[in-house]
Amino acid sequence: MTKKRGVLYFTLSEMTPRVWITLTKCNFRCRGCFSPARDADGKIMDAEETLNRLNIACTEYYGFVPDEALITGGEPTISRGYLLNLIDGLKKSGFKKIILCTNGYELSESDYVEDLKLAGLIEAQLDIKCYDKKVHIWYTGKSNIPVLKAIKNLNNLKVDLIIQTVYIPEIVEKEEIKRISIFLSDINPDIKYRINPFEPKFSYERISRTPHEEELRESYEIAKSYLKNTILSMSCRREFAKNPKKGKWVTVYPDLSFERRGVEEYEHERISRLQPL
Repeated sequence: MTKKRGVLYFTLSEMTPRVWITLTKCNFRCRGCFSPARDADGKIMDAEETLNRLNIACTEYYGFVPDEALITGGEPTISRGYLLNLIDGLKKSGFKKIILCTNGYELSESDYVEDLKLAGLIEAQLDIKCYDKKVHIWYTGKSNIPVLKAIKNLNNLKVDLIIQTVYIPEIVEKEEIKRISIFLSDINPDIKYRINPFEPKFSYERISRTPHEEELRESYEIAKSYLKNTILSMSCRREFAKNPKKGKWVTVYPDLSFERRGVEEYEHERISRLQPL
């Protein structure tokens, strides 16, 4: 099992003490991907070195280790040994809520999910790109059968779930949202489900347009009829809060240099990393 991984940067929230660990590389090639970590190399580190640098960053900025850590990418699950060591280390460092952001493809085997939970995983934020198998292969290059199985595994092992789908006009619209909602409600009607709007200016490929508000609202109403914990996305995880806060984030690079950035800076980073059209 891979014990090292590329780390792009850490992100520390100004709004609520919370950290993101952004790992590089992915096993999907999503046409609508916006992540700057998909093709980046990052700093190759083992879990121990990653944790040491993260703990230094947290101590220098917050003065303490916060409760919540999110592991994102790229796709964190493609390096099983590294990920398990990282989660175990986060738990031992004092992080109480450890969250995995994943496409779920590697989690079709229940023993991997069992190991993640034993290591300290509390919550998974998992993307269902689409329910239609052919469209999923066209969009990601991979089947969605392992993804759908991963959701069942995570739910069966009582890992908290937030499922996300990007509404992409003419590709993933209300009928796909309905099929996904029915699938999820059959597993657990209390699963949190978030619908995100497609943003073409951030996408690796210009495959669609920005959805209209009425399209999103109609899909929301459909999903809500099956899943009571459905929301339309604002940003990050703040939609589930009663009084969402506004602020900036601090990016900490592997050399431990700091940069304070807001939405505009992150948007610029996304756009600057896009492949030429």
